This record gives sequence, structure tokens and C-alpha cells, in this order.
Amino acid sequence: MTKSLPTNGIADPTRRNVLKFSLAAAAVGMPSIVHAQRARTFRFGSPVPAGSTYYKAQEVFAEEVSKLSGGKLKVELYPSFQLGSIKDMLTNTQLGTQSIGMAVPAWFAGYAKPIDVFSMPFIVGSLDRLRAALDGPFGQRMMALTEPAGFKIMGHWIMGPRQIVNNTRPIHKPEDLAGLKIRVITSPVFIETFKALGANPVGLDAAEMYLALQQKTVDGVDNAAVDLINLKLFEVSKYLSLTAHITDFFIVAMNKGLWDSLSSEERGMFAAAMKKSMDWEWAAQPEAIKAATDRLKTVMQSNDITAAERDAFVKATRPVYQQFEPSIGKNVIEEATKTMGLPT
Repeated sequence: MTKSLPTNGIADPTRRNVLKFSLAAAAVGMPSIVHAQRARTFRFGSPVPAGSTYYKAQEVFAEEVSKLSGGKLKVELYPSFQLGSIKDMLTNTQLGTQSIGMAVPAWFAGYAKPIDVFSMPFIVGSLDRLRAALDGPFGQRMMALTEPAGFKIMGHWIMGPRQIVNNTRPIHKPEDLAGLKIRVITSPVFIETFKALGANPVGLDAAEMYLALQQKTVDGVDNAAVDLINLKLFEVSKYLSLTAHITDFFIVAMNKGLWDSLSSEERGMFAAAMKKSMDWEWAAQPEAIKAATDRLKTVMQSNDITAAERDAFVKATRPVYQQFEPSIGKNVIEEATKTMGLPT
């Protein structure tokens, strides 16, 4: 039954008092209650340095969220491992003590094994094929696998082909990696890929690479050209070999519970902001990759990989596909191969 209005015509005396307080507060220079409401804040921690293409994409994302929400939603950026290691930030995002995090697929595969398919050697035919696969049904289905672990994947930013740098010799063929200690992501696929190439893989967090090279704990590392620049790894390594053995990208994820707490309108704002940042980053990153590669060639001894040499790398790593069929799924590998364009 609907209650009738009080005889004074005000439905809620408490509201009347609040309004009186707000007017009084304004009279003495205090903000009103309405204006005192703070924007809802989302902490976005990442391993990428300010000034990188990735960080600029984060800025595009944060600015668009603020714009679309009229300032009611605010994304705070914490670059350069400010909130901990990649492992720490993913765990905190999973638990909800950090709102948003980002990492390459190899890290998320720890929560959903089939995502390892994106780290398979030489599986990506081109950046265009990769983007189409990620935006399409296959990519959406793969990313949804992380939801039971507490993540909501919002989008992805391209890194580019991973290359090898080391302090021992140029790498032209798999045999050149024999016996070399190569830092890799602590991922079964990365480790087995480099074992297949004859190297001794060493799993280390990205934050440890510079010191490991400097102190000769490892002979070399693998990373994308832009990150070899971003992390200044060219300062502590001599040879650059453009093997392009894995084409990598960052996955951006929000805590699933936090995502579920948003209104449908707010989710739409985040999705639109991520789409804008993705379109910008995927267009800007290829130019950044070229600029980084060109610069590395001026400060390091570099070598390209011929078609015949590439075939030798592909052949050497082909057994890795069979090795991970049980954990990734044979059908997933076959669909990824078809969708992303594995070279024959």
C-alpha cells in the first residue's frame, strides 16, 4: 500500500534536513553532499613503463572511462611494477585487492591451460590474423575460460614478435642455442620450446631480466623489440637475433566480482573505452616495433633469420604441439592453427 504524503507536502523529512545541511554547508564554503561524492576508483597496475605504447594505451583507456562516465569512474594507473611483480599483480587482481591487471597469455594459462595455445611457437601468421582471432568467437571463448578463476578479460594490446638477445653468439639456427641459458617466462610452453631448440631455459620474472643479464646469471633472454628498449636490455646484451618465434600480446583483465558489481551501463563504458584503446594501440604498435628494431640494430650486433633458417626453427619446435595436446586440447590447437595462420 502506498503511503500518503505528510500534510506539509514533503515526502521525506530526513531529505529536507539533508538539503538544509547542504545549503548551510555551501554558505560557509563547504562542498555540498552531492558534490562531495568521490569518483569510483579502479587501480590498474602493470609492468610497463610510462612512455611506452602500452602505457599510452592505458592512458587512452583511463581518459575514455572518465569521459564516458562524466568523471564518476576513475582509473588510476600504476606502471613499472609499482604494485609488485607480474605474479603479485595477477594474484591481487584475482583476489580483488587490485582492480585491473595485465600480462601475456603465458601468465593467464596458469589459471586456464588452453590459453597456452597463444604461446605456441610460430603459430601466428600475421598481426592481422591474430587480431581477428582474438576479436572473434575463438578468442572470446578462450578468454572466457579465465572467469572461473576470478578474471574478466576486457581486451588485449599487441606486443609483437619475440626475439632473442644474448651475450655469446648470433643465433641463426637451433644449434646456435645449444647450451645457452636463456631467460624465459616461467611457463611450461616457453620452457619446452627452448628445450626443443637446445637451450637451457631459466624461468624469471620480467623485473629480474636486466640484473640476470648484467650478472651473467643467464646468457640471454627472449622478448619483443619494444620491450628490449623499454627495459633497456640492449645495455646488457650484445647479439640480437630476429627469430620471431612467438608473437605475444598483453591481456587486460578486471577482477570478475568487481565487473559483476558494475551496472550494465558502466560495463558498456569500460568496454567502449577498451575498444578505443585497442584500436589505437594495435595501429601504433607496429610503428613502435619498427622503430625499436631499427634502434636495436644500431646498438647491437643483429641478424635476420632467412626463410630456410626459419623452417629449421619451425621443424625443431613442432614436437611441442604434440607435447601440449593433453593440457591445451588437440581441438583447440587445430582451431588456433586454422584461425591464426600457422605457417606450413
